[in-house]
Amino acid sequence: MSLPASFFVSEQLHERNVEMPDGSAHTLHFRQVSAVEFRKFVFAERSSDESTQAGSAAKLISASLCDADGKPSLSYTQALKLNAAATKSLIDAVM
Repeated sequence: MSLPASFFVSEQLHERNVEMPDGSAHTLHFRQVSAVEFRKFVFAERSSDESTQAGSAAKLISASLCDADGKPSLSYTQALKLNAAATKSLIDAVM
């Protein structure tokens, strides 16, 4: 039995307009994350370790945000430096 392609992570990039609280809008590209990557995010969110929990959004953003060619556009280290407004807007777009 073969599973349908829709069961797997798509290689297609998703273009989304991300609005910031200051009213600026940015067209960004995102790749779909795998269930494993998403579960890592969920487990990190539930972690009792404050550093793991605090970095969970940065990990998910860096795993998904890419340029128009599909190359990662933000490292985890860079994502850790995002301000709260940008992190919220990007997480909303990833979800």
